[in-house]
Amino acid sequence: MIELCLFDLDDTLLRTGDLQGLREACANNADRSNLDRVRSQFGTQERAVYSTNELLAIRQKFPQLKMGVFTRSPRSYTNLILELAYPTFAWDIVIAHEDVQNTKPHGDGIIQAMDHFNLEYLDNVVLVGDSSVDIKASYNCGCYAALESRAWPPKRSTDNWNALSLMPDALLSDSESLSHFLEEPFPFFPKLESIMVEEEAKYPRHSRFDKINHFIPKSIGGDTTAYPIFASGRSFANYPSLAERKKWHPLTKAIAEHKDANKFPDSWIQTVRSFISLEFIELHFGASTQLIVTSIPHRPGRTPRLEQFLAQFGQSLIDKPMRTSRISVEPGMFRYTDGVRSHHTEHLDRPTRFANVRDHLIVAKPELAAPGNSFLIIDDVTTTGASLIYAREYLRQAGARDVKCLSMAKNISNVLGE
Repeated sequence: MIELCLFDLDDTLLRTGDLQGLREACANNADRSNLDRVRSQFGTQERAVYSTNELLAIRQKFPQLKMGVFTRSPRSYTNLILELAYPTFAWDIVIAHEDVQNTKPHGDGIIQAMDHFNLEYLDNVVLVGDSSVDIKASYNCGCYAALESRAWPPKRSTDNWNALSLMPDALLSDSESLSHFLEEPFPFFPKLESIMVEEEAKYPRHSRFDKINHFIPKSIGGDTTAYPIFASGRSFANYPSLAERKKWHPLTKAIAEHKDANKFPDSWIQTVRSFISLEFIELHFGASTQLIVTSIPHRPGRTPRLEQFLAQFGQSLIDKPMRTSRISVEPGMFRYTDGVRSHHTEHLDRPTRFANVRDHLIVAKPELAAPGNSFLIIDDVTTTGASLIYAREYLRQAGARDVKCLSMAKNISNVLGE
């Protein structure tokens, strides 16, 4: 059960994008003229994302829940906005820019609120926000991150996409979604993480595969072309800024435990089956298409982990056939040529990673890349997306038309840029 729900203020609780200039003018002072302009401008439009009645309904449903605000906005501006928007709602705590030494993307304000209420467990706390800094602050603190997007512009900004690419714990669509999350967070998680928890807790299953665009660096010939990769979970990297979240994140732990495994949890198999059911619907309606499931190959000298995973997945199709039988497993679809380098061991930077894959990955069985075959390419953890991007492009160049990429986990890297 969630014990503390903190909201970002601007464009989370309220639509205040037009007040940005006035908000910045209020920094470090309580100039009456600036505040008067905020007051005058505030009443010119409907602003509520979360209305007073919706907040009161949440409080009534969860009487033990503490509800507060954590914002980077100045205290004078914050107090005025909350007074104007929620005159009858009593917030349990409000933390503004001046109240913390390090504001977002640091999670200091969340820790301050937890200390105020003597709360101990990070997985009983959520920050609801609209931007990437809100998600980063949640991850830095170690608590849940819920993304509220109803105040986003019709054409999404770069930060909107960046927030989505961080794969928050929940993607909210209304106050009812938040209420359900507060009651039970697990169904909102990315698919693999949700299944891992549900296997143990027996909660109803939902499917969430986040489609995240990746790009080839311009320094090696890339442009604005987006390469979509689906992700079914997250892996938190080994950075101090993620240490608290990493401690209690089951999938990150499972990936480390199966680093050299030859057998994978059933949740991984179930996730791939679910993805196929959702994304290759034509297979269920008598289409002549053959789906070939393959993976990124192991590098020379490394354990063929994903090839072993494919063998396990293939056995699951025998033991429990899916609605269509037109699925085959091909672990040798790709291979790396001699000279390929290790991304992690050699700590290659992003452009070098892309060049390394571009120059050494080949399609080993191009005869299978016929127009009548669809492909699903699987990777375990995606960082830059280089391996899946070039695997997809080389298959398409060989003649394949429908190629989708699935990463079991997206790597979440340093959220503080240390």
